[in-house]
Amino acid sequence: MKEKWRNYYHIGLAAFFTIAMCITFFFIMFRFDEVRSGLKMVAGILRPFIYGAVIAYLLIPICKWFEQQFADAAELDKKPEQKAAKYRKVFSALSIFLSLFLFCLVIYALIAMVVPQLISSVLILVEALPGYVETVTSWIEKLVEDNPVMINYVEQYSEDMMQTAQHFAKNSLVPNINNIITGVSASLWTVVLALKDLIIGLIVAVYLMGSRTTFSRQAKQIVHAIFPEQKNLESDKEQRADWILRETYILNNYLGGFVKGKLLDSLIIGLICMVFTVIVEMPYAVLVSVVIGVTNIIPFFGPFIGAIPTSILILIVDPVKCVYFVIFILVLQQFDGNILGPKILGETTNLNSFWVLFAILLFGGLFGVPGMVLGVPIFAFVYQLIREWVHKRLKLSEKEHKMEEEKN
Repeated sequence: MKEKWRNYYHIGLAAFFTIAMCITFFFIMFRFDEVRSGLKMVAGILRPFIYGAVIAYLLIPICKWFEQQFADAAELDKKPEQKAAKYRKVFSALSIFLSLFLFCLVIYALIAMVVPQLISSVLILVEALPGYVETVTSWIEKLVEDNPVMINYVEQYSEDMMQTAQHFAKNSLVPNINNIITGVSASLWTVVLALKDLIIGLIVAVYLMGSRTTFSRQAKQIVHAIFPEQKNLESDKEQRADWILRETYILNNYLGGFVKGKLLDSLIIGLICMVFTVIVEMPYAVLVSVVIGVTNIIPFFGPFIGAIPTSILILIVDPVKCVYFVIFILVLQQFDGNILGPKILGETTNLNSFWVLFAILLFGGLFGVPGMVLGVPIFAFVYQLIREWVHKRLKLSEKEHKMEEEKN
């Protein structure tokens, strides 16, 4: 009787969760904007913890490497367990400190090298902008000077543009000057808040790196508590808890390998671009290299996103060097896509180009730039789950077919 009621309980619980998931799915589909705004609000509140989790996730391999080096140097394997445990605590603290110090040192070096040159390039661009406008205007005048019809169109549109600019300045710019000042102040305040969140994130990263083994053990205990061991399970079937932990490990490999490899790949591409632009004396070399390196983080579309505005910028200054730059970018992306990228990333995602493009468009449309960066490894994980399920179903179907043949 007790076993019968237990079966009813499990059936009712499964039905409840099925109905709840269907309701949740339809609510998300028809109220997606509200759900996304709610998630943004929660993400804004938890931003320091998100920063800390990302920093810790990137630094944990470095921290483990330091710990291993300290353990090998101290020969902990030959020491008593109690004494070795004390040494491990000290080495863990030192490894966390060295990892964060190395992280801050790299960030400072990048800022010290790039930001001054970047500011200088932007200031030069702003100062030269009127001359560029005059150059483009002269080029258009020479283009249309032998075409009276074209001259009339240019003059007409020039007058319309002047009237639109005057109307905008009179009716929109001047009355809203206070709002513009307020917006600039708000932007500066946003930068201050971002720095505050980053500092808190570093503190959170220390706690996460120091307690990573505890959190890992607690997560495994929770999974095993929710999905207890199933008795009378066939020998070729896997326990649910073990399956969840195994798939989580695979997701971590997909996500971590792709993100870390893509960051390293983009850094190398940015440095190669900087070396080339400096050697050939390309205008705004640092600014162009930073844009190319940062946008290269986005798979597939990143090179084009960065190359188009930088090519236009160089075209205004020197059209001949713009041609050289476009050829260089094409060669660089071929090198990245066929040699450097596969060498660093390897077979991280095991996705062909069609599914990579599909994942970027889908997740980019839903979550913007973060979705374009993280969409590929997440979709690769989902693809792997579906492929694994299909193989199991085919294997089961083949097994049942063999059993039927043996009966006959």
